[in-house]
Amino acid sequence: MRQVRSRPVENRPGNPRDEGRGDAGGVPVLDGLEFPGCEQVPMSSVQYEASEQHVEFWDEAAGVAMIADSPGLGHEEPRGLLAGVVERIAQERGARIGRFCAVSLLRYDTRGLRRAMEPDECLYLYPDRANLPAGGSLIVGESDPPDVVVEIDHTTDVRRGKLRVYQSWGFPELWVEVPAAEPPTRRRRRLSGLAIYLLNADGEYEPALASRAFPGWQADEIHAAMNELVITEGAGAILRRVGAALGKRDGTGPEDDPLLRAHRQECRAAGRAEGRVEGRTEGRTEGIGEGRLRERVEMVLATLRERRVAMSPGFPCESSLAALAEASTADIVSASMACRDDADFEDLVRG
Repeated sequence: MRQVRSRPVENRPGNPRDEGRGDAGGVPVLDGLEFPGCEQVPMSSVQYEASEQHVEFWDEAAGVAMIADSPGLGHEEPRGLLAGVVERIAQERGARIGRFCAVSLLRYDTRGLRRAMEPDECLYLYPDRANLPAGGSLIVGESDPPDVVVEIDHTTDVRRGKLRVYQSWGFPELWVEVPAAEPPTRRRRRLSGLAIYLLNADGEYEPALASRAFPGWQADEIHAAMNELVITEGAGAILRRVGAALGKRDGTGPEDDPLLRAHRQECRAAGRAEGRVEGRTEGRTEGIGEGRLRERVEMVLATLRERRVAMSPGFPCESSLAALAEASTADIVSASMACRDDADFEDLVRG
């Protein structure tokens, strides 16, 4: 278990990196980075390695960590819902999407000292060919960066600190979600919603309305997916659209997903079995009907020949067969005995 003392670190003379809480009005500050909703605590490398708390930011040289307030359900629920919708997209795409929700991002400086951050989620579109985090840590500059980093600002505000670090580390896409649920202890000043930041050619983040990693997935659609407990028909259509766009780009589809493929094969097999049963039933019914009609035709032909009634070469024609199929046996016998020719027979049997 992490044993970390929750008290502010003392200002240490001669250490310009430790700015304490000074100018930010109670907000912890380090190297000009602000961490609203966090408490600044002393943390050595040994403490960091043993800690089980969610460390928003840690600086080994300063011996300082920023620990977020207890987030509660309002923080965890959007992350759990995101897992489900990403899986839906992956199924439609036909290829797995890697998710890491307990990973530390580490950056070594020239002295071998570390800075670390812990995001809420990291998404990899191509986990099978990516150099993924090992041992729970992603080393910036060694591991492949995530295609998307997700931060959930329930009690925090990453824009004033962590966002700048993500930018300096060159992470291509950042989602910052402010959940619909209010924090339990205080009202926040920000409206709920999701902001997307894309790294441009100059290495700076720019706000965007839609994701680059997930083609066409709009920020408001992602926010809704992370806050709605039930995937509605409309939301499902959006997820299929995004998954199909990824699949089109990669040449994959739902049939490439092992679980969906197996499920559909089972459904098709069950359908074929059901069809065979229905086919046999329908076949017996049709066979009985055809046999009865054949018997009636033979009876009529025999009767008309016996009576030496003139018959055209095409008798019984299609209309005559239809009349024979619908008429009663008594009407057929009566018409066969009374008709003058085959045309008269058809008129009589129709009544």
